[in-house]
Amino acid sequence: MEINMDPKHKQMLDDVFDAFTMLTDEAIISLMHVEGGFTRYTASAIDLLGLPGEYIPNGAMDWNDYLHPEDRKRYMDAMMPLLEGKTRTYDLTYRVRLKSGEYCAFRAVGAVLRDAEGKPSVIGGALINEGITGRIDPVTTLPNQIGYLDDLKKMIHNGKKTISLKIGLNKFSETTQVHGYTYSNRLLQEISWMIQEISKERYKTYRLNGASFALLTDSLSRNEMASIYDAIRYHLQKGIELNGTKNILLSNGGMVSTFNSEADADTILSCVNYACEDSRQHLHGGLADFNGSVHYDNDASLDLISAIRNCALDGCKGFHIEYLPVISAKDGKMTGAEEMLYWEDEQYGKVSSDDFLPILEQDFVFEEIGDFILKQSLEDGVKMLEARPGFYLCINIYRMQAEADHFLDDLFYFIEESGFPPQLLSLKLTSGCRLIDLKHIQKLIERLHQRQIMVILDGFGSGTNSILFLKNTALDGVCLDRQFITGIESQGRDRDILEYLTKMAASCIEHINANAVHTKEVSDILKSLPVTTMQGDYYSMPLSCEELIEKMT
Repeated sequence: MEINMDPKHKQMLDDVFDAFTMLTDEAIISLMHVEGGFTRYTASAIDLLGLPGEYIPNGAMDWNDYLHPEDRKRYMDAMMPLLEGKTRTYDLTYRVRLKSGEYCAFRAVGAVLRDAEGKPSVIGGALINEGITGRIDPVTTLPNQIGYLDDLKKMIHNGKKTISLKIGLNKFSETTQVHGYTYSNRLLQEISWMIQEISKERYKTYRLNGASFALLTDSLSRNEMASIYDAIRYHLQKGIELNGTKNILLSNGGMVSTFNSEADADTILSCVNYACEDSRQHLHGGLADFNGSVHYDNDASLDLISAIRNCALDGCKGFHIEYLPVISAKDGKMTGAEEMLYWEDEQYGKVSSDDFLPILEQDFVFEEIGDFILKQSLEDGVKMLEARPGFYLCINIYRMQAEADHFLDDLFYFIEESGFPPQLLSLKLTSGCRLIDLKHIQKLIERLHQRQIMVILDGFGSGTNSILFLKNTALDGVCLDRQFITGIESQGRDRDILEYLTKMAASCIEHINANAVHTKEVSDILKSLPVTTMQGDYYSMPLSCEELIEKMT
């Protein structure tokens, strides 16, 4: 395409253009000379996008025609303030139609140069092909979890102090079931635009896995981010309009800051996931600040989790297992032991799994930890059996393990490798497993029963899910939630509740375990109930395998 251009205008534009292209050979550069009346594009755009030429008269083509129809309004909402002098820069992601007819996500960043009167003189920008890198969510065109981690890593590398905020949408799958995927995807787009509108470019927005978003900033305070979450939560609760329907949505939020921490990006993601789940389970959607929580009240907690996580990746260095004896309520004899995981090093000392596994439970490194628990416990279990035949072993199983397709294959392999008899093995489903679909759990139990492996549920009595597990699955036993045991020697009401729970459980299953038995008085009360086994420091503290065997003999 040939056009008439003022040589001075063209030379000025070409000089600026050459400076832009020296910075990158991957992005598509565009420069619009408003007074000169033309725009120059990178030559590669002609082949990739099918543009009519490298130099194009302003108005000769409508850029909207190249944008995905769903992204045009958002593009205009970003560009109009730029042209009107209300903003100086832009940064947004949208889908562009390629020459092949397919759409690809591009991140567009740029700025406007104004003349002495404040009118736009040159508008320049770069189009970065995000679709090729796999960093873009195709539904919202936001950077995805990979993009979030990449940006977080860059900020940390550059010494930035960051705040990450995760927003999860509760029961969003129900919207998909009622309206279908097309509708729910459009709703996610509307939500993403609402979140970006609130941001005013103060933070960057990402879509994480599922119906969740992340916000990342290196300039705002924790109080400012908390206020932003409140604003987003308010808009969701007020309802998002789509096709004449107001969709009222409930959210949960978790926040992690790195102001005084050297934690890596993957650790931060694990911690923000944990905080978001804490918001859902315990705060009714209120913001859970990891750095300000009850158990993790300072930034050093991030460094602790980071250190443990790195050790998990290094062959579970510093991890070891101790065993809490299981005592028969009938005769007071030790009949088995439960695995208890710890991590230890010189700086932090001995750390209980209660202080790190809930955070790492949904982290991919947990696979290393889970395998370590299974392998080491079964090997120790064989040694225990040599000292006392018939001694049974209880191993804790976590949600990530129970949900994994390969879990049973791995378990059966470790059993066979160790030589531990499966009929003396009991698996305790920890509280996180109650979030798993009951049909999946029942199938898991059926396959375990085929190997004569017992399955018990931890935390029985807390929440409605534990009752549903008892009703709808073939559990072999339950472990009573310790909150019902603490204080029963002085609280008659607690004793009545515990009596009701144990009788209800005993009508369905054979084994009922009571943990946190700290005194003889509590032990005597439990013996009067249909409790079969007990644990607690009244009987024994957790012991190493060697100490346990010595106690047997």
